[in-house]
Amino acid sequence: MKEKILEVSGLTFAYDKSRNALEDINVTIYQNEKIAVLGANGAGKSTFFLNLNGVREPMQGEIRYRGEVIGKKDKVKLRRHVGIIFQDPDSQIIASTVKAEVAFGPMNMKLDRDEVEKRTMAAIKEMNLESYTMRPPHYLSGGEKKRVSIADILAMDCEVMIFDEPTASLDPVNAQMLEDVLNRMEEEGRTILLSTHDVDFAYRFAERVLVFFDGKLIGDDTPQKIFQNEELLKLANLKKPVFLELYELLREKGKVKETSAYPRQLAELDLLL
Repeated sequence: MKEKILEVSGLTFAYDKSRNALEDINVTIYQNEKIAVLGANGAGKSTFFLNLNGVREPMQGEIRYRGEVIGKKDKVKLRRHVGIIFQDPDSQIIASTVKAEVAFGPMNMKLDRDEVEKRTMAAIKEMNLESYTMRPPHYLSGGEKKRVSIADILAMDCEVMIFDEPTASLDPVNAQMLEDVLNRMEEEGRTILLSTHDVDFAYRFAERVLVFFDGKLIGDDTPQKIFQNEELLKLANLKKPVFLELYELLREKGKVKETSAYPRQLAELDLLL
C-alpha cells in the first residue's frame, strides 16, 4: 500500500470576503502518484497548489505532510519537500545566470558546495540547458525560461513536484522532453501533480485525475472514469480526449477487442487491434 504524503482536510481559502477560492477540499495524496489537476481558469487549481506548497495558508482546515500538521512555523520545511513550478517562469526566476538560478535552491538548503554543484549540473543536463549555463535567464525565450524553472525544482530533489501548466510555452519537441522527464521522476519514486488544459496529455500521462469547479473538488478518480462522466465534463467545461473518443468509436464498430481497462497509449491500442 502506498504511503500517504499529503493529507488535505476541510481546506478553505479566500483572497477576499466576496467568495471562497477554495471550499472544503478533502483529498489524500500518496507516494509515487501521477495526478492531473483539471478545471477551467479560476476553478481553484493554482490556489490549491499554493496551499500545498505553503505559499498560502488555509483559512480553515489543515494540511498534513507525512502525518504532521503544517503550521505557520513549518512552511519552510514543507517547501523543501513540496516544490512548485509556476505557469509564468518570470515569477520564479531571480538570478543573473542560468547556473546561479538552478543552484539557488540547493544553496538555501545549506548543502555543501560539492553537492550543490552536483545537483545543479545534473538538473541543467536533465533539461538540456548545458549551452545556456552562463546566460542571463531573463533574456531567454518563454520555453527556455520554463525549462530553467523546472531545473530549479529538479535540483532541490523534492519528494512532491507540482507543475502549474508545465507544457505552456513549450514547442512539441520540448513538451515531449518534459513528459519524458516527468516519467523518469515517477520511476524515481516522486509524486507528481500537474495542472493542464491539455486533456489528451492528462489522459495519457496521469493515473489519477482531480477536477475542480468554482473552488470545489468535484471529481477524483481514474482518467478513464473521469472522462467517461459526461455530466462532470459538461459542468467543468472539459472535453473528452481524442484518443479516448477514437477507441470508443473503434470499439463501437467492433474493430478492437473488448477490455475493461481502456488503452491510453498507441502501443496499448495496437495490442487490441
